[in-house]
Amino acid sequence: MITMSEKLPNFTSYINSPKNNGEKNGSLQEVKPRLLNGELVVGAAHNVIMLTPLSERDRGRMGSLFVTNYKLSFVPLELCPHDESGQRNYLLGPHDVPLTGVGAIWMTDGGPVRRRRVGLNGDTPDKVKGLQVICKNMKVLTFSFINSSKGNGRKIAMALVHHAFPKRHHLLFAFEYKEPYYRTLPLDLNMFDRTADWRRELDRCDCPHWRITPINATSDAFMLTGSPTLIVPMSALDCNLIEYARHFKSGRIPIWVWGRAEGAALLRSGELLPTAQALQAECVLLEHVRRSHPKLTPPRVIYLCGNSFSNTSSTSTLPPLGILQASYKKLAELCTPTTLAGFWVQDSQYYSILDSSRWLRYVANCLAFADEAAEHLSKNVSVVLQEGDGVDYCAVVSSLTQLLVDPHCRTLSGFQALVQKEWVALGHPFCDRFGLPRPGSSAPTSPSAAPQAAPVFLLFLDCVWQLTNQFPAHFQFTETYLTTLWDCTHNHVFDTFLFNCPRDRDLPLVKFQCPETYLSFSEDTEMVPKYFVSKRRDSELLKMKNFIQRPVWDWSEQFSDQDKTLFYNPLFSINKTPAMPKPRLSQTSISMKAPELARLEPCTSIAGTELWSQCYERWLLPLDAMHSGVVQYHVHNYAVLKEIQQLNEKLSQLSILSNRQSNCSETSESNRAVVSRFYPFSAGKRDALTGALDSKQNIHDRIMYQASLIDASQLLDSQSLLNAPD
Repeated sequence: MITMSEKLPNFTSYINSPKNNGEKNGSLQEVKPRLLNGELVVGAAHNVIMLTPLSERDRGRMGSLFVTNYKLSFVPLELCPHDESGQRNYLLGPHDVPLTGVGAIWMTDGGPVRRRRVGLNGDTPDKVKGLQVICKNMKVLTFSFINSSKGNGRKIAMALVHHAFPKRHHLLFAFEYKEPYYRTLPLDLNMFDRTADWRRELDRCDCPHWRITPINATSDAFMLTGSPTLIVPMSALDCNLIEYARHFKSGRIPIWVWGRAEGAALLRSGELLPTAQALQAECVLLEHVRRSHPKLTPPRVIYLCGNSFSNTSSTSTLPPLGILQASYKKLAELCTPTTLAGFWVQDSQYYSILDSSRWLRYVANCLAFADEAAEHLSKNVSVVLQEGDGVDYCAVVSSLTQLLVDPHCRTLSGFQALVQKEWVALGHPFCDRFGLPRPGSSAPTSPSAAPQAAPVFLLFLDCVWQLTNQFPAHFQFTETYLTTLWDCTHNHVFDTFLFNCPRDRDLPLVKFQCPETYLSFSEDTEMVPKYFVSKRRDSELLKMKNFIQRPVWDWSEQFSDQDKTLFYNPLFSINKTPAMPKPRLSQTSISMKAPELARLEPCTSIAGTELWSQCYERWLLPLDAMHSGVVQYHVHNYAVLKEIQQLNEKLSQLSILSNRQSNCSETSESNRAVVSRFYPFSAGKRDALTGALDSKQNIHDRIMYQASLIDASQLLDSQSLLNAPD
């Protein structure tokens, strides 16, 4: 028997409905978020509308909005096919944002047009009609509380402001996450957290004229934000290094980061302090670097931000961090329009706004410095990079230089080890640059004392993307991997980008305001510093004891094998020519001319750079077109790779002739797979790749087969798709 309710469709309009309390009528059901171990809900609002981005009409989806101690989560009442169409994250839902990924919060009148910035210390009105959240990855989320109960908007706003911008480092969710972690990192991934790891890198580069010193892990440490293990010239004594460090910013004397067996080395250094003996100390250290070269070749010093000691600079130098941050804000404004009308206005002035931001100019300057350093290294000349505290642009240019000269760094494990070495182990201040509170102290009270926030790591990833765009067959990882890595820098479940230096990482919360705390060091076989704490408050001691370090490189914690397959470049190939063993340099070989190092030679002019569309514009729906973007080439290449695998399987069974027809049909089906421009970060067809993408178990062997058949020039786009007429 058919009832009346089955005959008539049960339809409820959530848009333009009367401004009543929907919860009181009980017309809408309540949903709950998916919580992690240790995650708690601190604010909730039901019957919330999430507006469609850049929509001409007042359209949206009804659901519930939650603020937890980890994320901002919107749970729709009804599932949509596009919710699971892109990259699936085990920790975050399709409409979830980690709290550390929140960049700015705006109050609206219920729509995306009129808005007012929510201050961290400002008063929030009793009635908040809508909220707009600008994420650090340039995603814009707009919510309307027009159908929600009175006060829900204010409750969400206050909870979001309080928990998204914590004043203490130990309030981050990484200290609350209780899920056990079992490390499954690749065996060839060098984490650079032990002395043996640095010795392993020194042996890999075959540099016998340099030595490892444990001085920075003792009470005589002079580089407090650096690694406990440093590599210095063989002729330099530890007692002299301590004296020389007094003349460099943050004690950043020139330290070894990479070298070649023929003698050339790459070093990083901080700027000189204005002391009477600063120039003399620098000359002495450069002399030690010269002695470490078998041919006694003088090193070349490259001043990334100009020579601060002589107050000389040029237009090609890199800007101060404040100017870089201002440049990024202009770029973010271009890529985060809140209305469709504003999008078209910006689009009509797109290139002028992009040029005025000067972002691509700074990208080109970083590539130019890296190319200059790589050229000297290829000619067997040591290079010393010098900048500020030696932790920002030094890390950018040093990493890019190694990508140009070392093929190992262009593999996935090699690139991750490169980030561990140059950024994590050598103390890039991620907390300061990402706007997080410093470990061991509360947020500064005065603006002058605030640490400088700047997207230095994003600048590096952008430069790496430029290289992958110019050399599409030389990198094992894809732009999808780089974009995912940038998203993960704002996921505070992982500790990789959660601290300023290794000392903060070794024992979190050890420097909190506790007068009974004292610090000492002891040495063991790995020369790792050990801290001893007494009479600490129970809550802080418990957090410190239960903190679990989770490196972001364990991608299985977040993604499936199918998602991880998109990290691998199907065109990547490794030179299989057997390399001749490198003999140790001797007196007889010193007179011989060292062979010039093979390196990548990128285009370093601003005309050769492009905007990283997948990272910056992936949330702009008008630009997300089907059959477009570099990802289409990857989809096609994965399909061809699968075809090659099938043919090889048939060859192994000696039955390829009898199954030729079936193979052709399977191939044509996979070749018809179509995704959108910003896949897998947009609402494209995920199922289209189900047959083309397999797990990465045998991806390496299949990549080797396809690399010899596919023309790498197929990956080169003529120019960006954002060329709409004015």
